[in-house]
Amino acid sequence: MKLEGMEEVKKFISEEIFFTSEAAKFLNISNQRLNQLVQTGKLSPIKSAKAGSLFLKSDLEERVKELSMFEEKSTSKPQLKTNIVNNIDNQILFGNDRNIITEAINYFAIQSLMKNSMKKAKPFFEHLATLLNVQEPLPNNIRLISEQMSLPSETLLQAYKTTYKGFEQLSPTDFVVKLGQDLYPKILEKTEQAPPFLFMRGNPNLLMYDTVAVVGSRHPSEEGEKRARKLSATLGKYRIVVASGLAKGIDRCAHEAALENNNPTIAVIGTPLTKKYPSENSKLQDSIAEKGLVISQFAPSTPVQRWNFPLRNSIMSGISLATVIIEAGETSGALIQADYALKQNRLVFIPQSAFENNKLKWPHKYIVKEGAEKFSKIDELISKLETSNIIQKNSTDSPKQLTLFNEEVGMKNVGGSE
Repeated sequence: MKLEGMEEVKKFISEEIFFTSEAAKFLNISNQRLNQLVQTGKLSPIKSAKAGSLFLKSDLEERVKELSMFEEKSTSKPQLKTNIVNNIDNQILFGNDRNIITEAINYFAIQSLMKNSMKKAKPFFEHLATLLNVQEPLPNNIRLISEQMSLPSETLLQAYKTTYKGFEQLSPTDFVVKLGQDLYPKILEKTEQAPPFLFMRGNPNLLMYDTVAVVGSRHPSEEGEKRARKLSATLGKYRIVVASGLAKGIDRCAHEAALENNNPTIAVIGTPLTKKYPSENSKLQDSIAEKGLVISQFAPSTPVQRWNFPLRNSIMSGISLATVIIEAGETSGALIQADYALKQNRLVFIPQSAFENNKLKWPHKYIVKEGAEKFSKIDELISKLETSNIIQKNSTDSPKQLTLFNEEVGMKNVGGSE
């Protein structure tokens, strides 16, 4: 396009160049999701600076055009006998691969018929992939799958329909990530407990950074709450992302302290992204989704079961380099986390106060295991994390480094004001 005269240049800039907020509004997505599109190479700004980015209207229109193509393709398809309307195409453009979405729906439909057991479903699905294209909608191969599972087609179709409807409840800005994809946490990928799919809401770039899990009792002492808050606030200053399980007690304290100090935090939950538990942490879950990251291994159609919560501990320890137990009783879920962490060759830190409690036997059982260490104060724990190369020495000395961290994780003033 040839522009003649300053007035035409001004008009072109006014009508064809969009600021970040304008581009997000044009695409009907959040500024955070727009930044994620840029970082994952789905959209390229014509210019970027600390103050923001500039986008060409024609590039944004191409994204909208792609969405329209998917809508047309969806409406041109013959409807399935289950009367499923293919609405998911309308929400997968911004960061997801539609083939992965289809594969995930197929997988979780099959897993639901195996009592939601990943141990049973994962190997069967891998076997199925040798017989057919698992990225085609399940009804396309209903006869073969029914034969393989020794189930009536109607049963399989009903499971598919239920699973599909669950996926429709996901937000357009959620991520469905398959094992092996770039966004899948690399250190979790290497563990035996790595699920075939993860659901994420928020900023997946946090998974690029070193993470430490802070866990403990649902009914902590006042001293335990203070220790959890202090540790969570301190770790952000060392460029460490705090992970926890969004439960009552210590988990809540860890997440809240991170957010209060503008530190990044990850919640690994025992329910689908579309559900919230416990109810009193509902607003906190929303805040973490907005400012941090929420991760679940459970599809939206998966029922909430009490045994799902221990399963999520394997994911939390799997994405973390270390787990710090603040306080825990003999039956605490924090010990399940410790078991998974040690199996995954992660470090587990136990407070000296637990050894001094005559009612507790677990600290003495764990401290003799390779990878378990004790600490008295937060400063000592930080020193041990430095010795283990989880924290880099003097990493808080440079305001410039903290500023870069702030920009990288998409948060302001990470680590709190000095």
